[in-house]
Amino acid sequence: MEESEASAAHVDELLHALQARVEERRRSGAYPPGLEHQLDAHYQRIVGMLGSRSSFRERLDAVHETTDAFAADGIPLRSRVPGGALLHRIVAKLVRRQTEGVIAQARANARAVADALEAAADPLEMTDEAPGGGLRGQLDALHTLVADQQRALNLLRADLLAVIERRIRVPRGQYPDPPAFEPWFENDRFEAAFRGGRAELLARYRDLAARLSGCGPVLDVGFGRGEFLELLGELGVEARGVEADPLLVKRAEELGLDVALDDGNTYLRQLEDGSLGGLTLIQVIEHLSPQDALDLVPVAARKVRPGGKVIVETVNPQSLYVFARSFYLDPTHVRPVHPAYLEFLFREAGFAEVEIDWRNPPPDTEQLLPLAGEDESTRELNENFARLSSLMFAPQDYAIIATR
Repeated sequence: MEESEASAAHVDELLHALQARVEERRRSGAYPPGLEHQLDAHYQRIVGMLGSRSSFRERLDAVHETTDAFAADGIPLRSRVPGGALLHRIVAKLVRRQTEGVIAQARANARAVADALEAAADPLEMTDEAPGGGLRGQLDALHTLVADQQRALNLLRADLLAVIERRIRVPRGQYPDPPAFEPWFENDRFEAAFRGGRAELLARYRDLAARLSGCGPVLDVGFGRGEFLELLGELGVEARGVEADPLLVKRAEELGLDVALDDGNTYLRQLEDGSLGGLTLIQVIEHLSPQDALDLVPVAARKVRPGGKVIVETVNPQSLYVFARSFYLDPTHVRPVHPAYLEFLFREAGFAEVEIDWRNPPPDTEQLLPLAGEDESTRELNENFARLSSLMFAPQDYAIIATR
């Protein structure tokens, strides 16, 4: 790396550190609201005081002139009383020596006062041509420096927010974006082939939908063919679905369902906090990146009101049968999410109650059959078969049911 590039990188590091420190102090309350406006107001008052510098100098010069003008000849001798002016002149001659002494004392006192005022005025009398531009020039330079730094911080903040926004929208560690997966077949055909028909799914999810009774409005993210929305509608629960597949949205609209075409994560973040009574993600979270799955939980905690519920159903990675039969059938699956980890996230996000519902066991016809016989060897083999079956043929899915 060239020296200039290294310096630029170092400056960028310093700017990032400065921005982080400023934001940290602002959040902690170290910078009270309106601090910049208060500083500017103080500066304007100082400048206003400095603006009276010329009139102050004029008055100080007048003090010097008055001091030099002290003299006995300046005492008026006129009088409106007949003969008074003559009497005044006679008295003035008689006491002239004493008058001169009093005037000398008054002149000395006035000079001391003028000298003190002169000393106090010295800092204000620094001209703009003096080194550093005088007090006014230094304050102007300070104000300009503060304003420049504030503008630089604002620009830096905007740049940081732009970078953060790009990082949110782009999967981490994938620059440039990988090509999108665009199948030539229709998603509803895929679901019908591998997830089951409409009647089968309605029967499978009826009990799960019942957990949201009285929790409207509910947002169903990634509603697929809309079976869960239909079940909520049957229960009288206000519900809306969001889906990124235009064809699925069109089919759901034809069924009279309330749906929107959008990215589920984006749509959810735009909702008002506490505006949902329920949130469901049925077979969705395994399609998300690890970071997106992580970020989803605190967002759900903000959007669902106290007492509301979040239901996340996904494949069970504790069942080896899942990996042999279903998980890798869907090319858009990213990775399974362990139930203990997902339960931990919801508890850490502040949900009052979190439970796991184990669902969809493998067919009995595919599980290991116990051996016939009551002898000790047969019992030991059957016990081992049971242990193996609990690992290989655990329920295919699980649902996290979290109450806010």
